[in-house]
Amino acid sequence: MDLTLARRPGEPATADQKWALAVADVNWFTTENLFHEVSRDGVSTLLLSCIDYRNAWRRGQRPWAHWGSPVRAQGPRHWRRELVLPSGWMKSFPRLGMRPIASAVRSWKRRVARDVPLALVMTYPYYAFLRDQLDPATSVYFNLDDYGLYWPERAAEIRELERRMVRASDVTVCVSRLRADELRAAVPEAAERIHHLPHGAPASLIADQPWDRPAPPPDDLAHLPRPLLGYIGSMEDRVDWTLLARLADALPRASLVLIGRPAPERQGGLWVEDYRRCVARSNVHVLGWRSQGSLADYYRAFDVNLIPYRADHAFNRACCPTKIMDGMGCGRPIVSTDLPECRLHADLFDVATDLDGFLDAVRAILDLGSDDGRAALRHDHARRNTCAAVVHRLLDMLPG
Repeated sequence: MDLTLARRPGEPATADQKWALAVADVNWFTTENLFHEVSRDGVSTLLLSCIDYRNAWRRGQRPWAHWGSPVRAQGPRHWRRELVLPSGWMKSFPRLGMRPIASAVRSWKRRVARDVPLALVMTYPYYAFLRDQLDPATSVYFNLDDYGLYWPERAAEIRELERRMVRASDVTVCVSRLRADELRAAVPEAAERIHHLPHGAPASLIADQPWDRPAPPPDDLAHLPRPLLGYIGSMEDRVDWTLLARLADALPRASLVLIGRPAPERQGGLWVEDYRRCVARSNVHVLGWRSQGSLADYYRAFDVNLIPYRADHAFNRACCPTKIMDGMGCGRPIVSTDLPECRLHADLFDVATDLDGFLDAVRAILDLGSDDGRAALRHDHARRNTCAAVVHRLLDMLPG
């Protein structure tokens, strides 16, 4: 045996390590963008999209259209499989619900990577049941959020399952530092295997050069007066609608542009009332949903990109906002509320600790001609932390 090639258990793999990499699942743009960038020789990647009948129907899909759907090649080393499963497959009867997914992974591996060890990436604690059925050579728990907040009635069950997942996984990756710290505290025996790895910048959102001045606006913004203050994201309770209303009032000649699906008309709750009061202002413009491929044109055109999340919202405290890296790819100024993950980038953009500070930060950028002098720094950070760079750092963590 050549001892120069031997690795101890848990030692990171070298770049020549071969893997059959199965990712469960890539239903978020973040995981899709990340794992689509795997381009290492010897690594074959299967992207699994697993949803239930109800969500498929809401997306305009018909469940029966995916019955027996094949694994589709998306490139020389990338494959994708769509699975639409009965409602409750993940939480109510996970052992049974994981069987079609496990079968799809085995079938793909036999066809494209028979003699290569399987590495399984799991994005929800319930995928522990998939790991049990597949018995991969190595496993990664890829944590995107505090999942106990997704299903509060199951929070205790999810947290216990998550702790078991962390103990059993060779690597745990958290996109948020707060979540990494929480899991290290909850599972101290696995602390050395828990890593903070923030979102990367999607290639489609990285400009060739930093924009230290706003780019010409897309046609649907061309009629709006500048400055353009932009938010791209969901219209939901995580957004501080009172703050945005105050911003619109404080800068009446500015155009506050909101890109994302509007809140449902029949949605209830106090936040919806705040949302409706905000969007009723004459200088607030709700454009609706725009495709991922078109977002770069909006980020570059805004005088200021906004991350106006409520600092007291549990989801926001635990998350790594995708808007951080999406916005930095073009170099334009960003102003954020006081979120833990945003504080890590306070040298690259403004992080306001209160409402007045947020308004002052936006005004200061506009007073400087919509340039805070940090465009090149943000752009450089995005270029060094692309989705491709981040996913290959993750591969380097896998044990040999």
